[in-house]
Amino acid sequence: MISWQRYIRDSFEKRLELLKNKKVKAGVWGLTDEHTIPVYNLEKNTLVKRQVVASDVFSLFEWADHMLSVSNNGAASVVWREALLMAAFGEKYPELSQEETDAYFKETPRKELTDLSNDVVNLPLRDLDITSDEWRLGSFFTKGANTYVGDKGGSIGTPFGLMKFLIQLEQGNVIDEDSSLEMKRLMYMTDRRIRYAQSPLLKDAAVYFKSGSLYKCDRSKGEECGKYMGNVTNFMNSVIIVEHPDNCKYMVVLMTNVLRKNSASDHMYLAGNINRMIRKQ
Repeated sequence: MISWQRYIRDSFEKRLELLKNKKVKAGVWGLTDEHTIPVYNLEKNTLVKRQVVASDVFSLFEWADHMLSVSNNGAASVVWREALLMAAFGEKYPELSQEETDAYFKETPRKELTDLSNDVVNLPLRDLDITSDEWRLGSFFTKGANTYVGDKGGSIGTPFGLMKFLIQLEQGNVIDEDSSLEMKRLMYMTDRRIRYAQSPLLKDAAVYFKSGSLYKCDRSKGEECGKYMGNVTNFMNSVIIVEHPDNCKYMVVLMTNVLRKNSASDHMYLAGNINRMIRKQ
């Protein structure tokens, strides 16, 4: 008998079915992130943008979209939690109830949960020949998750590791060609083009991108410091696949640490310069 994991792995249709039909609740895992998510009411034909609340229930596909399109950390924690549960319960996962989920996290030793959650997100990267020094994830994105799961190994992401991932994605090697293409599609459906992707020279191009930031302030220095304007660290990162209508295609992974200013415009101008340079080739 073929295992459930093998069955899901070998059937893209089954993967889509699970992503569309499996609905899960946020709980404390999805709380505290300031990024809003779009909530559409079909009956009232209204759209509201708000933060995730514990009672929110969305399909796996919707949680993945909230994670990528609006950079919601709570949604990212929920997606990671479900990957952990999928690994733990195997063929029982599609029918897993909220009560069974709650009992699992309550009764399973913290170390066991920490080890499994770490393996779930890191071992697939090793299968793609991305080393732990190039890219690893050691902690969840929200405090609620730390109620159940600890940190392990620290986190690091390098431009080289992310570029290796993009190449594997473009080659169809992340799980398989169908899943790679679906991940790429999700990267296209961002809420709006910001930072690097906002360059006017990319207006007519298809852009598949994700942008993120991490800043830290030391206000004792008496310097101007705030959101996206850290004076200790002020990382801004972008990964992007550009596809122009004339078949000019390229990929860029960028990490900057411009202190004391929002470097979004720097990324935008750099995108234009890189695009011009590649066009000249």
